[in-house]
Amino acid sequence: MSRGTRGTSSQALSRRLTFKTVLLWALAASAAGLAIGLAILVFSGSEGGVARSLITMSIVFANVAVFAAVLTVRYVLPKMSGFPVYVRFPLAVITLIAAGVFGSGLAILINPLIVLYQMKNALMIVTVNGVVALTIGAITYNYELLREQIEVVVAERSKLEREMDIARTIQTQLLPKSFPELPGWDIYGFSVPARHVGGDCFDVIDLGDGKLAITIGDVAGKGTPAAILMANVQAAVRALAESGVEPRKLMRHVNRIAHSYTGDSEFITFFYCVLDTRTGEIRYVNAGHNLPCVLRRSGEKEFLDKGGLIVGIMPDVAYEDAVVTLRSGDSVVLFTDGVTEALNPHDEMFGDERLEDLLVEHRHLGAHDIEERVYSELKGFVAGAAQADDITMVAVKCSADTVAPTFYEESSDSPREANGGLSAARGVSSGNHLREPAEAAVPVTTIVT
Repeated sequence: MSRGTRGTSSQALSRRLTFKTVLLWALAASAAGLAIGLAILVFSGSEGGVARSLITMSIVFANVAVFAAVLTVRYVLPKMSGFPVYVRFPLAVITLIAAGVFGSGLAILINPLIVLYQMKNALMIVTVNGVVALTIGAITYNYELLREQIEVVVAERSKLEREMDIARTIQTQLLPKSFPELPGWDIYGFSVPARHVGGDCFDVIDLGDGKLAITIGDVAGKGTPAAILMANVQAAVRALAESGVEPRKLMRHVNRIAHSYTGDSEFITFFYCVLDTRTGEIRYVNAGHNLPCVLRRSGEKEFLDKGGLIVGIMPDVAYEDAVVTLRSGDSVVLFTDGVTEALNPHDEMFGDERLEDLLVEHRHLGAHDIEERVYSELKGFVAGAAQADDITMVAVKCSADTVAPTFYEESSDSPREANGGLSAARGVSSGNHLREPAEAAVPVTTIVT
């Protein structure tokens, strides 16, 4: 046990005895003393005044010995908490024995003469009650230590949970607080960490002149280490993107930065693209990430697979970029493997095929509606199974003169509202499974031209 934990336990063990506690101990000790006294009388065959004296002596001695043991546990033994266990244990035994001897003396004072003509019975009462008191003292001491250790662990856990809530809030603030409102374009994204914080991220960066940098990434692993690594990568990407670096050069710089502070088993899958909203052209680079799906208005699919190795494995990696163009009614959906690898209670994965079928089926909808359909279907598929990985999606729809996106008001599933839609981060549920979709939201249809 650490010094801090011993100090906390010592303070707790030394706390004041309440009246209720004293009363309960007294009743328990009296019952034990009465039972022991009666048993010894039956064994010895004593009657009359001697019997009454022995029973009274047994009850008093039980109370004195038990309270001596309890008070020793509460106020004496905690003072020894700084000693090593091989010193503390013998001292505790000696102290409890001393308390029992003191209690014996007080009990005998009730009727000193009884020791002379009922010595055997008196010694039996003292011995049995003393053993009981020592046992109670030892049990009480260990119980109190165990309970206080549990309280320390619970307090530390509560503190950690508060810190993790703060970390989750900070990470949420790193996600887009709003999505750009550009004529003819509908953009939406969300992220659901599997724990308080996660290793997924996405971003939508306004580069000016009608250009947007859109990113999505996934760190191998979950929890705080993955979140810290992703936050660093996200900051590096944003700084480089705003400086106007080409996608392939940006990814090369990010890979070099990530490799400098990742271990051998740590890596990141990342997708980065620049969308020119004036022409619909997307210049992208895919660093080992799940292939984003371009959904043509006709229902055809195209996957964005050009790029290079995952980020962080090697210090110097060359990446290539490619170009794809979105036309009216087309969309592109980015996602992490938390979507396709989500498991139901039968250990079946949601899978790429099921996701692609959903995207094709709902290709005529706006960006937010597409994601709501996928999210609702995903939640129904997992059927309450624990979420094993972070889930993140970003959808971009070229909606000029075709489909009007559906905007939603804030709901209980949206701790933070993005412009033109619900929160960019749904958050994590207390039950550690997918939260309900925002079915209670009130749709407000707005035409984007």
